[in-house]
Amino acid sequence: MSDYTIQVSWSGKDSLADSDSNKIISGGDFNTEFAAVRTAINSKYDSDDLGSTLQQYDADTVKKDVANEYSKTQNFNATGLTDGATIAWDASINQVCSVTITDNRTMAAPTNQVDGAFYHLTVIQDGTGSRTLTWNAVFKFPSDTAPTLTTTASEQDELTFRSNGTNMYLVGQSLAVA
Repeated sequence: MSDYTIQVSWSGKDSLADSDSNKIISGGDFNTEFAAVRTAINSKYDSDDLGSTLQQYDADTVKKDVANEYSKTQNFNATGLTDGATIAWDASINQVCSVTITDNRTMAAPTNQVDGAFYHLTVIQDGTGSRTLTWNAVFKFPSDTAPTLTTTASEQDELTFRSNGTNMYLVGQSLAVA
C-alpha cells in the first residue's frame, strides 16, 4: 500500500531506555495505527471488482490447468439451429444442437470452431420426410463420402464431429434413429 503512512512514531520509542514510561505503547497507539492500516486497505479494495479479477474461494471450483474429477454429470444444453435454405451453425453457442429440415438444405461452414472440441448435430426430418442435406467442404467424412441421411418422416440422424479449428471431422454417427 503505497499511500499508508505510520501514524505513531514507533522508531522514536526504540531509542528510549527500557525504564522510561514513554517507551510504553498504549492501546490508543495501537488503535490509531490499526485505523490507519484499515483506511489504507479499504482505499485499495473494490468489492465490485471481486469476481472479475479475483475469484472468490470455492472448494468446488474447477481449475483449467489441472485434471478435474467430477462427481456430477457435465453437459452442454442442446440448442436448435434455424432451418433455412442454408443452415448456419455458430459452434460457440451450439456445441450440441439439432435442426428439423423442411426442405432440401445446405449445411454452411460452422463458425467459431475450437481446435480439439467435439460438436454434435441431430438432423430431424419433418413430418413429410424425403429431405436431403448437402454439406459444406469443411465437413470431412470417412472415405470422403458423406453419410446418406434417413429420409423417413420424423426420424433423425445423430452426427458427432471433432474440430481442428477449421474443419469438422465425423467421428460418430447413428442414422435412422426412430
